Amino acid sequence: MRDLEDTDTGLVLRARQPVDPTDRAVREIAPLTEQDIEEIINTLNATTSNTESSFHWRDRAEFTIVPLSPYRAFERLEGVEFPGQGDNPVTFAVGPPSREVVAYLLCYIGQNPEITKQPRWTVIRMRIRRILLDNGDTDRDDTILGVAKEALSFTTLHVRSKKPRSDFGVLANSFLFHVAYNMDVAARIGIDPLLELRRIDRVRRASARSLDAPRQTYTPDLVHHYMMGVAAEVPLLEYLSYYHIAEHYFEKVFNDDLVEQVRRGITDPSFSVRRARDVQAIISIVRKSQRQVKEEGGVNEQRALQLVLERFVDITRLVNDLSTYDSTLIDYYKTNEVAFAGAGKVDLGNADEEAIRSALAKRIYKVRNALVHAKDGELPKYAPFGHDAELSREVPLMRFVAEQVIISHGKAL
Repeated sequence: MRDLEDTDTGLVLRARQPVDPTDRAVREIAPLTEQDIEEIINTLNATTSNTESSFHWRDRAEFTIVPLSPYRAFERLEGVEFPGQGDNPVTFAVGPPSREVVAYLLCYIGQNPEITKQPRWTVIRMRIRRILLDNGDTDRDDTILGVAKEALSFTTLHVRSKKPRSDFGVLANSFLFHVAYNMDVAARIGIDPLLELRRIDRVRRASARSLDAPRQTYTPDLVHHYMMGVAAEVPLLEYLSYYHIAEHYFEKVFNDDLVEQVRRGITDPSFSVRRARDVQAIISIVRKSQRQVKEEGGVNEQRALQLVLERFVDITRLVNDLSTYDSTLIDYYKTNEVAFAGAGKVDLGNADEEAIRSALAKRIYKVRNALVHAKDGELPKYAPFGHDAELSREVPLMRFVAEQVIISHGKAL
């Protein structure tokens, strides 16, 4: 925050407010004293566990909530307390974050300065300025953390118990299900999108002035899937939206590959229509393909995905996009499997591009299967929201593949 000063009384924010065109008054925001800071630190140190979205103490917990319903419908619950019953009642409340959580998130922002360089943070800066210049609301929390709380406008779920508990995460999700069931309003526990690092700006034009008119037209169905992926705030929907773009061509490339196999067979100089075994070999190719389609209820998707990668995806460009987006991803894919999907490693630096595409097709396809199949008892299995951090590292790979598929089918204007 601008005009933040370290004084004898603590951290002070001075808001310069114009009174008339020739004079400027200074309004001092209530200081954050050393005692306040020490109390916040002690309270945070007393947590039994915490992340950027969940904070657990022995008898209470607080979770940052990301509303999933439109028109800020979840705000209807703010300010309402839902007391529990029984010998060990649990109370739920939806509202703004505590000062401890605000302080923690401010530290998180300070440690990740790239967050505040994103275009949407302009709105936050304007909101802070408006708050500082507004003296009309006497009930406002007129402290530095109060200003930050109002400007960030986060929502948290507070869960309190009379006795110590270790299952606050289960209780929080149960409350969210209860709300969704009764009020048709959805939210999830997670870090607010405002705090996510949008690295895509590194490989894209972030300024409207640097944007020019398109020089190609693209397939509308693919564009719609792509826009759904870009707009999605849930990694599962994002990943599947991009996967659908590759899937769009599965049947075509699979059938083209079958035609090519038959063509190579009948044009081979060793082939003779007079030898029964030669003709039988061609029939076997077709039968094998038909058997796969029958057994799998369609084309062999993993094989079709590999064919899509062979025909439409340039590995060098894919590696460059991934490296520019996040320099750690290439090594991550090389050394890490996808645990929830049982998907293997991919060495994108391998000199054998056919081996890369084969490994890539297996990894992408197994992740996709883990997202759409969730039979109880099967391992590995994707847990919604629980595996989002791991899935988020797979999304750039799927997105850059999907982009090349779309672009490869563009038509010049």
